[in-house]
Amino acid sequence: MLHWIIYDITSNKLRSKVANKCKNYGMIRVQKSAFLGELTQNKAEMLSLEIHEVLGKSKDAVFIFPSCKECFADKIIEGYLDEEFVKKKDFLIIGDEHGKKVLDSN
Repeated sequence: MLHWIIYDITSNKLRSKVANKCKNYGMIRVQKSAFLGELTQNKAEMLSLEIHEVLGKSKDAVFIFPSCKECFADKIIEGYLDEEFVKKKDFLIIGDEHGKKVLDSN
């Protein structure tokens, strides 16, 4: 299942560690503080535990949201999107009748 990981971390050191954890699980950075990727429920729970260990007692937040592929197909992306990068990552970019970019996973 697709998962979004979005975080608000003040410490550069902790932020870097969380980003590296996400990358190690094959997540793709889609914004400075957001990752997207395929994770099984077990992998999502494992990543969550690893992130929990990294954050320790900090007051920072990391959100892990599952998103079914059918629901994800309805997402609208506004603004800049590196379409070539995303195409290489097994996603399809389509446009709706209003010219908005919609990101749909294969």
